[in-house]
Amino acid sequence: MTSRWFRGGEGERATRKHRTPGSRGLLAAAVGGLFCAATARGLITSPYFGTSPDGKTIQIEPYPQIIQFAVGADRFYNAGFFGSRTILTNVEGGYVWPGQESTNRSVAAWIADPTLTFATPQYDYHATAVGFTLAGLGPQDANGYYSYAQLGMAPAAALVSAAIATDWPDHSGAFNTSNRSFTYAYQTALAGTGLYNLFFPNSGFGYVGIRSDVVNSSWGFSGDPAGTAYETRAIDALIYSNHNVVCLAAGNDGGAPVSGPASGYNAIAVGALASDVTNPPFSTLADFSSTGPNDFYNPVTRITTYGVRPGVSIVAPGTNLYLATYAGQTGTNSDGHLFDGSGLTPADLAKYAAQLYFTAAAGTSFASPIVAGGAALVVDAGYATFGGGESIDGRVIKAVLLNSADKPDGWTNHSSNVGGVQVTTQSLDYRYGSGALNLNRAYDQYLSGTANLPGLTGGTVDPLGWDYGQVAEGTPNVYAINTALHGGQILTVTLDWFVNRSLNASDLDNPVAADVCFDRLDVEIWSVVDGVLTARLAAAQGVYNNVDHLYFSLPTDGHYALEVLWAGNIYDVLGNSPHLDDYGLAWAVVPEPASLGLLLMGAVALLRRRTRR
Repeated sequence: MTSRWFRGGEGERATRKHRTPGSRGLLAAAVGGLFCAATARGLITSPYFGTSPDGKTIQIEPYPQIIQFAVGADRFYNAGFFGSRTILTNVEGGYVWPGQESTNRSVAAWIADPTLTFATPQYDYHATAVGFTLAGLGPQDANGYYSYAQLGMAPAAALVSAAIATDWPDHSGAFNTSNRSFTYAYQTALAGTGLYNLFFPNSGFGYVGIRSDVVNSSWGFSGDPAGTAYETRAIDALIYSNHNVVCLAAGNDGGAPVSGPASGYNAIAVGALASDVTNPPFSTLADFSSTGPNDFYNPVTRITTYGVRPGVSIVAPGTNLYLATYAGQTGTNSDGHLFDGSGLTPADLAKYAAQLYFTAAAGTSFASPIVAGGAALVVDAGYATFGGGESIDGRVIKAVLLNSADKPDGWTNHSSNVGGVQVTTQSLDYRYGSGALNLNRAYDQYLSGTANLPGLTGGTVDPLGWDYGQVAEGTPNVYAINTALHGGQILTVTLDWFVNRSLNASDLDNPVAADVCFDRLDVEIWSVVDGVLTARLAAAQGVYNNVDHLYFSLPTDGHYALEVLWAGNIYDVLGNSPHLDDYGLAWAVVPEPASLGLLLMGAVALLRRRTRR
């Protein structure tokens, strides 16, 4: 297998800074967690409480200017959701170092092919920074508080660290993998077929058959704009089979297309936003963030169509971040030169090893775990509120996160009026995907409206909600909104489904990932008169997408409905597609302020619990 590397290079930079125990209070108060120098949306006026991985109470110290606030994670924290019911796995070249003060309570287990024979565990500074972003939890201060400066997105999640590198040729960030090391890690995390090691990597003591709820990967490789490399297909295949949530860094190549493995279909490809002085902060794309459009390859015709599909799913903060690090001489820093020029002597590196942090870190590597950590909070709420099952299916979580995203200035999916119908074949913006992560809106999207109708074929719904459904050829599913809506309100709708890819990994040294089938689904908005669908108003009709997204201003007061339909095969390699697809659907209407209270009150009775079929 050729060399692969994490998302290093352009845009992924950080200054290094150490701090002594005596400076803790001053620095924490100055920077806030996952530090954001831009204007904060608000201040914490009282501590939050929750449960840490060891069962102790989390009491979070109030600080302004924090990434968790910028993306709305505090809405979940206020409700007691810190990720405690979630298994959250980070797959990198090396391991998250558990000796750092903000990660030593986070790592619950390790994954690695047991045939890898490193003399010592290959902890890595990059994996440590990403792992901290996912689930960091620093020490308590004298008053029992946890500082946001030492808190990840889902601080109570069980963090699993998986390593795929077989060696690091230098300190550039590049690392090599093998088919075995790569496949073992992802199969174990996504399918639960390998060993979760306890205590230390490759210990041989742990658990088999545990499936991760959310997986993040912040590494990638050049090229693969059509998503056809083995690694890209294999991750898609494992998601298709196991229905997990997977977030992948889109890459730091500027305007170039999203590269592998984020160039696939079934994961959430995450781009980066830059901090600035605007309000809200992080409202512009970072100049290094890869965009699109990406290519499409048809395995039946063997024809590549260039520049026709969105590569980015969603964007999140990716600059000016404050991240825990590791300075030991393993992983990327095996030759000991990574911290040359940092101003830190070897004695400093040894003395303050557990207290080293990056400041001003940047890269899609860190935007991706912000989204993955946010997804872990949603999954946590799904377990607590709906009992898991379909509510935490990767398609549902993806639909919820994408549909609740904010639209940055300039967002467009290039819709146009076709015979009186507003039609988009693109669905997502090539730069921003569906928009900027907004967990405050995701909370309402997931918990404050219709939540998974009985059956799989639609029904009557609130103006806000989500559903796990299944649509067959010739039998569209209709979602009739139960309240009259007003002209000028924005109706957003997101539909996503999986592309069928397969993985045969019975021989880990020679695995085979293949394309099987790609169906097309469409979603439409209709006007309704006396209970009858009368006029089609908007439609997402992508030929190369497995995400449909509508952002539509309603023309008049009246009743409306959504329709999901099976629209054909894009390709079918084996010729035996069942013409039937499961999907995740989320929709939201921005209500007038006077109607908000009644809308949310009326939605409570419609929350339903349902287990996976």
